Amino acid sequence: MLRQADDRPTIGPVSPPDLHCMTLNLRRQVPRPAGHPDAWEHRRDAVVALVASEQPTVLAVQEALRPQAVDLATGIGERWEAVLLGRDRHGDGEAVGVLVDTERCTVVERRSWALSRRPLRPGSRAWATAFPRHAVGVVLDVHATGRRFLALATHLDVVSPWARLRSAQLLGRIVAESGLPAVVMADFNSAAGSAPWRALADAGVPDTWGRASRPETPEVGTYAAYREPRADRPRIDGVLATEHAVVSRVAVSTRRPGGVWPSDHLAVHAVLSFGASA
Repeated sequence: MLRQADDRPTIGPVSPPDLHCMTLNLRRQVPRPAGHPDAWEHRRDAVVALVASEQPTVLAVQEALRPQAVDLATGIGERWEAVLLGRDRHGDGEAVGVLVDTERCTVVERRSWALSRRPLRPGSRAWATAFPRHAVGVVLDVHATGRRFLALATHLDVVSPWARLRSAQLLGRIVAESGLPAVVMADFNSAAGSAPWRALADAGVPDTWGRASRPETPEVGTYAAYREPRADRPRIDGVLATEHAVVSRVAVSTRRPGGVWPSDHLAVHAVLSFGASA
């Protein structure tokens, strides 16, 4: 049985200095008949219940349309500060971003980059992407330790392997130029261990999965498409962290709050710490 109990958190709240990092592709809202597994109105409460019970320190989301972002932020409460941006040149459309637990961290800087040859030009495209792709980052001060780190959320292209690789290389440069410990949370649209993941590892931002002292769940495919999870499918979503991070726990959430799959993707979790500020 690969699926967990629906009524218990996979990770849940963690104590300082640990940080609970979570990534979830929300699956963009599209018109569906009432009760369809993919209908946002059918899934909305399950998404809110999942996030509220897990209480991540930092949550990365992908494919968030504005009504979905509002529903999630309203549902989990004002404790989480949302930093989301759409992918077009005006910041509208399908968004990626982070929600930050303000009881644990303070947002001190927010940035965005187009995943293209012109990263400072919003909405720009390159490398044969199907759509504009971008990353949203926040610099966070951790209240318990005084440590500052960069949290990045992104969604790599679904069509172009070249774009996924070049985007990962760009993300590695963004992390290096920040000079900070960092976490990259993403839907990579490619299997863990493939070229984009290796590019980030080569840049000093390896996957957290193999570094954890305590895996909480089996590693299963994260694009489950509202079906039972399978261990023979690839994990395409992940939490990566610079080598500063001590990773204690990792998991893939297979919960169905209220008997409903929250998304066509499964959430991925990592519990890590960066230590005290020097």
